[in-house]
Amino acid sequence: SDINMPGMSGLELLEQIKKNFRKPPPVVMMITAYGDRENYETAMRLGADDFITKPVEFGVLKDKLKAIL
Repeated sequence: SDINMPGMSGLELLEQIKKNFRKPPPVVMMITAYGDRENYETAMRLGADDFITKPVEFGVLKDKLKAIL
C-alpha cells in the first residue's frame, strides 16, 4: 500500500487490515515516497511487514516479496 491514497491513507488502510483480518494474518508492505522516520515508525507500529521507499528498485522488491510470502 502507498501512504498517500485518495479517500483513506495507506496507514489507515494498514490499521484496518491488521485489525479486521487476523487469520491468516495478511502481509502488508508499504511502498511510498514518504520515507521519513515518523511514517516508517507508524507503519511498523501498525503492523507493516515491510517498508520500501520510492523510487522502487524492482530487484529489491522482488527479493522482499519472496522473503515474506
